[in-house]
Amino acid sequence: MTKQLLSGKLTSKGQLTIPVELRTLLNLNEGDRLAFVLDENERIIEVQPKIKKSIRGVMGALKVATNINVEEAIDLAKTERAKELKERSMELTDE
Repeated sequence: MTKQLLSGKLTSKGQLTIPVELRTLLNLNEGDRLAFVLDENERIIEVQPKIKKSIRGVMGALKVATNINVEEAIDLAKTERAKELKERSMELTDE
């Protein structure tokens, strides 16, 4: 297989135009990111599309310190919010 040299143009803002052939080959779309892999001499040896992480891909990354009952958490949040609203209304009546 023959390797073809593809080139792009770098703008004054540091933006690189990637040829359509390469975008098609790498399945790149607007907003996609690229990772540049360098060798020990800081020469680019590989360019890889960076995989976008979805929320599903990072679920479970944060560990819960304690198990929590969802219903209890909701009740606690409602109670705290009610206290805040009561305090705020008392402050307004004092003015």
